[in-house]
Amino acid sequence: MTLENPLLLLAEYLRPHNKEIALAMVATLLVIFGDTINDLVRMLVKKQHILFRLGVFIALCTFGYGALSVWLTPMLAKFLAGLSAMSYVLVIAGGFIAVGILAERYNKS
Repeated sequence: MTLENPLLLLAEYLRPHNKEIALAMVATLLVIFGDTINDLVRMLVKKQHILFRLGVFIALCTFGYGALSVWLTPMLAKFLAGLSAMSYVLVIAGGFIAVGILAERYNKS
């Protein structure tokens, strides 16, 4: 039995969940980098009126993060769908490992 056979079986099992896998990666990255994005926007609008700042953050959270999720998820899903079975499993595993490392180390004080 080679290493390729279990990876092919795993790829067959995972492919029907491709969109959910892509969404999980995109959403997790937005959670990891959301504070940094919010801090940048906060710095840009800190001298503005409270109602303007409130509107900017409502727009950022609803439309900004929502739009990023809606646009990036299909792009990532299409990229993943184009990979061979072996590459598909390795990219997904590597992607979740990388996201986990980012989540662990990013913005640690």
